[in-house]
Amino acid sequence: MVNLQSFNEEKIQLINLKSVDKNDDPCRQLMWSLEDAINELYAKDSVTVVLINIPDIELRCDRHAGNDGTKSLSLSISNIKFPTIGIVESEAHGTALELFLCCDIRVADKTSKFSMSHVLAGHTPVEGGTQRLPRIVGVGRAMDLLLTGRVFSAAEALEIGVVQYLHSEDVLENAVELAHKIASHGPIAAKYLKEAIVGGSDMTLDQGLRLETDLNVILQSTFDRKEGIDSFLEKKEPRYEGR
Repeated sequence: MVNLQSFNEEKIQLINLKSVDKNDDPCRQLMWSLEDAINELYAKDSVTVVLINIPDIELRCDRHAGNDGTKSLSLSISNIKFPTIGIVESEAHGTALELFLCCDIRVADKTSKFSMSHVLAGHTPVEGGTQRLPRIVGVGRAMDLLLTGRVFSAAEALEIGVVQYLHSEDVLENAVELAHKIASHGPIAAKYLKEAIVGGSDMTLDQGLRLETDLNVILQSTFDRKEGIDSFLEKKEPRYEGR
């Protein structure tokens, strides 16, 4: 259901989500398998970026997939502390699109199609679709996509912010190349950037600015910060160590 691949001396981790047996509580299976994979990558000291390849899977999840009724596939992805890149090589409908929206940067094929079509079956999203979609595309567009359940193209997805990059071929390879670019920078700075952006989005501007300042103060005491400054002054490539 889920497997891990490593690139660039394990700095980049690719989580491949797989189709599951619909007859055996697929959401619970996939969630447990995903959590195992996330715990495995947390055990690696070198991880900087996580890619998540999302197939066009059909799932009908509910909030009882976790033992305490609060765990979910979407939270497992959105709570990953490293920058995440979501990948759609074909199509993403319903729950697949909800999981895609949990990723920080989203990459897709130029022929991909998307929909949040839960309403057509008489139910509503439970993996964050009603919350993440309007935050990304705006309330009006989200109302349109959710209330009509219509299919929209990759071009429209790019225009409204559902995806950031479209490729006519080699989507996975291009996503890995993007991950390499991010991984070449300071890993602590990248992690703090994500924390500031994601955490600050639910704060007032003043609170967000304080969070940004606090994270910058912490960053000043790290080896990587010193390495970045020294490398700039000496005009050489920095060798970040994530500490």
